[in-house]
Amino acid sequence: MKKLMVTYKVNDADWWIRNNTLEQVFGPMGVKFEFFRKVNSNLVGYTAEIENEDLFEEILFNTTLLTTSLKVNGVLKETIEILELMQS
Repeated sequence: MKKLMVTYKVNDADWWIRNNTLEQVFGPMGVKFEFFRKVNSNLVGYTAEIENEDLFEEILFNTTLLTTSLKVNGVLKETIEILELMQS
């Protein structure tokens, strides 16, 4: 299982919190999310638990699905940061 923390800036954080499509798009694939935002900022993020390693690769390299999701959610692509939980 992979656990990721993803952060980025969006055009409208209030809208993103209410309307992002991550759970709709990736939830049926078994991805579990927890969402957060920085107070008084347009910085938002989430943790994602991805059970299947192949699914992780599919999400990252399926550019049509990823680009569509980013555009719909108003994500500023240049601000995306992805951290992976390292198990010891």
